[in-house]
Amino acid sequence: MMTVPMDNLPAPSKELVQRLYNKNIELENKRRKSAQARIPSDPNAWQQMRENYEAIILEDHAFSEQHEIEYALWQLHYRRIEELRAHFSAALASSGSPIPGGKGPAPAKPDRIRKIRSQFKTFLSEATGFYHDLILKIRAKYGLPLGHFTEEPQNLNTIEKDGKKHSEVKKGLMSCHRCLIYLGDLARYKGLYGEGDSKTREYAAASSYYMQAASLWPTSGNPHHQLAILASYSGDDLGSIYRYFRSLAVSSPFTTARDNLIIAFEKNRQSYSQLSVDSKVSPVKAVPSRKIGKGRGKGEVAHPPEDSKLEATSTKESTPNIPEIFKAFCIRFVRLNGVLFTRTSLETFGEVFSLVSRDLQDLLSSGAEEALNFGTDAVENGLLIVRLVAIIIFTVHNVNREVEGQSYAEILQRSVLLQNAFTAAFEIMGHILKRSIQLHDPSSSYLLPGILVFVEWLACRPDIVVGSDVEEKQAVARLFFWNQCILFLNKLTSSKFVSVTENGDETCFFNMSRYDEGETDNRLALWEDFELRGFIPLLPAQLILDFSRNHTGGGDSGNKEKRARVQRILAAGRALASAVQIDGTGVYFDQKLKKFIIGVEPQSSDDFTLTSSSDMARSNGMSQENPVEIRLVQPTGMLYMEGEEEDEEIVFKPTISEKLDDVHAPMLTPYEILGPGESTTNSEWSTLGPGENITNSEWSTYCCSSQ
Repeated sequence: MMTVPMDNLPAPSKELVQRLYNKNIELENKRRKSAQARIPSDPNAWQQMRENYEAIILEDHAFSEQHEIEYALWQLHYRRIEELRAHFSAALASSGSPIPGGKGPAPAKPDRIRKIRSQFKTFLSEATGFYHDLILKIRAKYGLPLGHFTEEPQNLNTIEKDGKKHSEVKKGLMSCHRCLIYLGDLARYKGLYGEGDSKTREYAAASSYYMQAASLWPTSGNPHHQLAILASYSGDDLGSIYRYFRSLAVSSPFTTARDNLIIAFEKNRQSYSQLSVDSKVSPVKAVPSRKIGKGRGKGEVAHPPEDSKLEATSTKESTPNIPEIFKAFCIRFVRLNGVLFTRTSLETFGEVFSLVSRDLQDLLSSGAEEALNFGTDAVENGLLIVRLVAIIIFTVHNVNREVEGQSYAEILQRSVLLQNAFTAAFEIMGHILKRSIQLHDPSSSYLLPGILVFVEWLACRPDIVVGSDVEEKQAVARLFFWNQCILFLNKLTSSKFVSVTENGDETCFFNMSRYDEGETDNRLALWEDFELRGFIPLLPAQLILDFSRNHTGGGDSGNKEKRARVQRILAAGRALASAVQIDGTGVYFDQKLKKFIIGVEPQSSDDFTLTSSSDMARSNGMSQENPVEIRLVQPTGMLYMEGEEEDEEIVFKPTISEKLDDVHAPMLTPYEILGPGESTTNSEWSTLGPGENITNSEWSTYCCSSQ
C-alpha cells in the first residue's frame, strides 16, 4: 500500500481532501447497500477507503479534526474486527464450545475454527503494521523524534519549548496518541483470541501501547479507560477501579468510564458477599455520631454500639495467610469505595470499613523492617500503595463535587458521604504513617511515595485540612492522623537524606515560582509523579515539577530521588503546619529542637530550609533524633456541643495562587508543651489507634519524642 507523496499532489490541499472524503462517502453507501442486499461488497473498496483516510490525515489536519477522520479510519478497521469476531463465535458455538447463548445447526469442524482464528490474527497483525507505518509518517510530517516516545522526553520537551513549532508538535502528538490507543486495542484483541503464552504477550503489548499514549497526553482519560478494561481481564478489580477513576479525574475525561464503574462495582459487590464469614472481624469501637459544629446530621449510617472493643474477637491463626488477606483486602477496599461512589448500601459502610482497616493493619505488619505483603518486590508494593492513596483521594474528590439542582435529601446524603470518605481517608493514612514511624529507615520505605502523594494533596487543599461540620467519628480519625503525621515528620527530619537549618531560602512548597536554574532537587519528578501525571486533584502540586527526564517505571534510581521525596514531604508538612490550628494554637517548626511542635511559636523563631545531610552533621553537633516534648491535653468535654455558635477562625497561607476566604476549623483535642523531664517514646505513642482514649493518669505517659 502506497500513499501519494504530499509534495507531489496535483490539486490544492483542500480540494484534494474534500474529493477523497466525498469518494469515501460514496464507497460507504455502496457497502451498506451490499450489506442490506446480502451480497459481497467490492473487496478493493475497503482498501481504497483506508488509503483515502490516511491521505486526508497526512494532508490536512484541520479537515481531519473537523470530520473526525482518525476515528472514521479506526471504525473502518473495527467493523472488520466485529465481523471476524462474530464468525469466530458462531464457529465455536456450533462446535459445542461453551459460548453463552451459542447455537448452531451442525457441529463445526476444528479446521474451520483454526481457519477463522488464523484469518483474524492475520488481519489484526496487518492492521498493527498499518498503524505503525502511520505513526512513522506522522512523526516525519511534524518533525517528531523516532523510537519509543517514553525514551526521549527531553527531545519532545525541547521541541515544545520552541514557540514556532509548538502548535505543529501538538497536532502530531495528538494523532500519535490516538494511533497508540488503536494499536493497544489491536494487541488486546489478539490477546483475547490468542492461545497459551501469546495471550500474556499481547496483553503486555497492549498495556505498553496504552501507557505510551498516556505519557503523550497525560490529561486524556481514554488510555486509562483501556487499561481498566485490560485489568478486568485478569480479575484485577483494584487495578481496574484505579484506572477507571484515573480516566475520570483528568482534564479530558472518558465519560464512559462512569457507566463501566457501576458494572465493575456490582461485580465487586458479588465478590464481597462471597467472602468467607470466618474472615469477618468484630466491629471496632465506634464514637457516637454527634455533630461537632453547627450542622445537622440527618441520615447517618449506623455505627456499632459504644461498648464494642477495638480489638478483634475473631480467631487468630498461628500463621496468617498473607496472600489470602491481601486478596480479601483488595475486594473489601474496592467495595468500600464502591459504596461511596454508587451512593448505595451506605448502611454497610461501618462494617466494610472495619474489615478494610483490619486487613490493612495485618498487611502493614510490624517491626523495624517492612514486609513485602502488597506485591512481589518493593516496586510493586510502592506502586500499589500509591494507587490505594490515589483511589482514596479520588473518592473524596468525587464525593466533594457540588452538583447544581440537588434536592434536600441529596444534600443530606452528600454530607454523610463526606463524613464517611474523610473518616476512611484520614484513618487509613494514619495507619500507613503509624507503620512508617516504626521502621528503622522510613526514608527508604515503599510507603513513602504514597505518603508524599497524600500530604501534597492535603497541602494544596486547605479547606480539607481545616474541615467543616466534622462529626465526632471523623474528628477522631483526623486526630489520629495528625498525631501520626507529626511523629512521622519529626522522625523524617533525622533522615540521612535531609536536614533542617536556620539559614537559606524557603522550601519548594512556599516558593514555587522563584527557583534558581540549578535548584532542581525539589522539582524533580519522581516515579509516583509520572504515575499520577494529569490526575486533577494533584495538579497544583505538579505545576513546578520537571517531567523532562527519562522515566522507565516504578522505583528510584538512586539517593537523589529519595532525598527529593523527603524534602518535598517536609515542605508539604510545613504547609500543613501553617494551615492547622488546634484550640487556638498551631504547628510550627522549632529551629533548636529540629522538630515540629504543636503549640505557640516563639516570636524569635526563624524560617527553615531543607539542605543536605552533611550540613546537618555540621550544625551544632546535635544528635540525629532530638526529643520533641509535646502532649495531648485531655478535653474537658465536647468542644462543640449542639447549638454552639462559635468557630475558630483559621489563617492559612495558600499554596501557589490559591486563596480561600473565611476558612474555619473544628476545635479538636489540643496539644501543649511538656515540662522539663516529661517524655516518652515514639513507640508508646504510636500504639494508640483511632478512637482510643487516654485516662487522666496516662497524660504524663503518652507524649511525642524521638530518642
